[in-house]
Amino acid sequence: MVHNVTQTVIEGLLVFFYLYVLFIIIISKAKTFKNAFYSIFVASGITDVASLLAGCYLRLNQELSLGEDLQDITRYFLLTTHAALISHLIGNMLITINRYSALRHLHRYDLIWTRKNVFIAVIVQYAVSFALFAHITVAKLIYVHNKDGTVNLKSYEVHIEMIVRLTLGGACTIYVILSIILDAKLFVEWKRISKMDASSKHRHHDKRLLMHTTVVFLCTLLMCIVQLSKAVATFFDINALNIWLIMQYYWINDLMLSASPFSLLLLSSDLRHEIANSFRSKKVENTTIISAVTRTNRTTVVRKFRAMISLFVHVCILFDMDL
Repeated sequence: MVHNVTQTVIEGLLVFFYLYVLFIIIISKAKTFKNAFYSIFVASGITDVASLLAGCYLRLNQELSLGEDLQDITRYFLLTTHAALISHLIGNMLITINRYSALRHLHRYDLIWTRKNVFIAVIVQYAVSFALFAHITVAKLIYVHNKDGTVNLKSYEVHIEMIVRLTLGGACTIYVILSIILDAKLFVEWKRISKMDASSKHRHHDKRLLMHTTVVFLCTLLMCIVQLSKAVATFFDINALNIWLIMQYYWINDLMLSASPFSLLLLSSDLRHEIANSFRSKKVENTTIISAVTRTNRTTVVRKFRAMISLFVHVCILFDMDL
């Protein structure tokens, strides 16, 4: 396979951009970014970044035919991609439930989404995600030796491959069904709220965040279709379909993972203002540093000039004395 340099560069930029968005949210002192929605977004974002890095490695492993020497590292990156997908699905579900409770149970929102409850939800999100695929750490990887001497990863051993595909396929099925139900209720509730008097609206009723959940769901739906198709291809041993899906997996994974930060940036004015403020503060800081350096340089030049004048005067005096 030919190394796809363009996709590698894009994935590197996506990782940098995602980390920057997460960093801005984490360090922000604004009260908006301390609520449950953004806490869950950050928790899911961490595993999303890990998935981007793992997916990039696995793609390069295939394209560059890195072979069996790195199979221990490859095994853990495979674990990361699978666990991160489950974490992404759970995170999306939590965000959807969060938005629904913000509309439907406005007066109990702060009681439901306490910091303790959010922390427990995130711990469960991580624990379930990695526990489902813990067996991969001891799984045997199957490699194909090509005629040109290169070696490529094919899959896990048969029974592990079947378990992995059924687990991912089942998780995606549950996610799609529950998300459709919750999103339908979410928008019905939003429509009901929007018809009410403006004074009844609450700060949690942010329509743009509802649009964010929809965009993320649609992009995640593509990945769910891929995972369900791979489960079918594995179960019925359709090799041609399996190979085609592997070729589509990486760009769909990039699309799914990039949807969260980009849609939030486009739809959240709070995040845009926070990022703009961070650039302004850096500009002011740089200007201050430049001004300070300039003043220091000027002071140094003046001092040197005065020293030279003083030295010249002393030399002149000595010269006069000698005369």
